[in-house]
Amino acid sequence: MKIFELTRSFYPSIGGMEKFVDDRLKIYQSLGYECQVITTTHSEKKLSNTKRLENVEYLPSYTPYEIVPSLRTTLNIDYDILSVNQVGYFYSDYAINRAFSEGKKIVLTPHFYYHTDRYKYIKALHFKWVLPRALDKVSKIVCFTEYEKQHWNDKFPHLGKKIEIIPHYFKPSANQSNISSNEYGDYLLFVGRGEKNKRIDLLISAFDKIETDFQLLLTIDKDEIPSSLYEIINRNNRIHLLGRVTEEKKQNLLANCIALVLPTDYEAFGIVNFEASYYKKPLLLSELEVFKSILNSDGIIYFKNNLESIARAIKKIISSGEKEKIILGTNNYLNLNNYSFEKASKKYAHLFEELF
Repeated sequence: MKIFELTRSFYPSIGGMEKFVDDRLKIYQSLGYECQVITTTHSEKKLSNTKRLENVEYLPSYTPYEIVPSLRTTLNIDYDILSVNQVGYFYSDYAINRAFSEGKKIVLTPHFYYHTDRYKYIKALHFKWVLPRALDKVSKIVCFTEYEKQHWNDKFPHLGKKIEIIPHYFKPSANQSNISSNEYGDYLLFVGRGEKNKRIDLLISAFDKIETDFQLLLTIDKDEIPSSLYEIINRNNRIHLLGRVTEEKKQNLLANCIALVLPTDYEAFGIVNFEASYYKKPLLLSELEVFKSILNSDGIIYFKNNLESIARAIKKIISSGEKEKIILGTNNYLNLNNYSFEKASKKYAHLFEELF
């Protein structure tokens, strides 16, 4: 079986859709499936030093709609299944229509479709006029959570048995045994990008108002934040922007932090929560239904997305005793048993068996 894996962006990253696609390729390999990855040059727009990967084809793309003129020729290769990550872009919309016309099986992983407000008017038009036709043409839709499945059922009740729930799996990285000593002291850690839906504006402002010796470390670049926030960081030597970090550096940061803090308006899954859970860390999270559906609430301090609530959550973890932190982190670690590589592999094997 040959799978044509189509994704808007794909490169070694600290999280997000790229990591999900990379993890799913490992499942394909374990099941003995052949796979060809096709992505757009949107990958290279995110980081100036993006490294092109071997066995991945990068197609030039243009405009926010990701128009890919060369996709037509690329799709001439022989394959059995088209696996599409995200909809709402030319590269995915065209590929779905082309594969359907050729009688191919199509698996769509929407990654919660559009979960930010950027270009919301264009997205609204796409949702009304283009998306319904695309959904009719796909064979299966992969959702990560029951919450996401319910979202699609509410919008398109006729999808029915097309939807499969296959969560991310978590498998420790090979380099996690090489953890170095802590160089920062006691710190809270934010892992992610500085995108609008990640509420680092609230996190930085809330932390700035707290009197503590703790540090706040964020894996974002200074050019990702507005000048008003950078002024806070310049005068507060307890807040540190680390920029993009390597996988090894990320593991060291997670292993040595007091807790992971993730303020966000939207999230499709949040794999970094699992990565922190592996090191038995407490989680400070925005109160989102998607988190409640996959995590153990006994290991989490939830907060509303406002300054007061985030500040209370930070103060709570700072004032917690070591025993309380251990209990929170252990509950998160035990939750990982529900998201093994083996369970995810079986679900994908069953999905592809159904298609043929």
